[in-house]
Amino acid sequence: MKRAIIIILTAFFLCLALNAQARPPKPGPNFVWVGPHTTPNGHFVPGHWKYIGPRVKGKVWIPGHRAADGTWIEGHWKTVPPAKRANAVWVKGHFGPRGRWIPGHWRYY
Repeated sequence: MKRAIIIILTAFFLCLALNAQARPPKPGPNFVWVGPHTTPNGHFVPGHWKYIGPRVKGKVWIPGHRAADGTWIEGHWKTVPPAKRANAVWVKGHFGPRGRWIPGHWRYY
């Protein structure tokens, strides 16, 4: 009898563990979790964090979305180039010749 109860409880807890979904870590304050759901046109959207806070100067939150090939892209911050300056051109962030990241900046001519 004890053995049957242990087997039943083990099976029950194993089923719970297999159905559990872990959330990725919260990216920061002012985010809310949007659970997985299916859109009206039948596309599955996995759970993701949505930013609901105030605007951040020089950045914009790109919500999670599907790429053209159907893969899920997690939400992320994107740096917005500042307003156009006279006699200058905006150079996007890039990796330099030695592999070091160079953030976006204005190049004057």
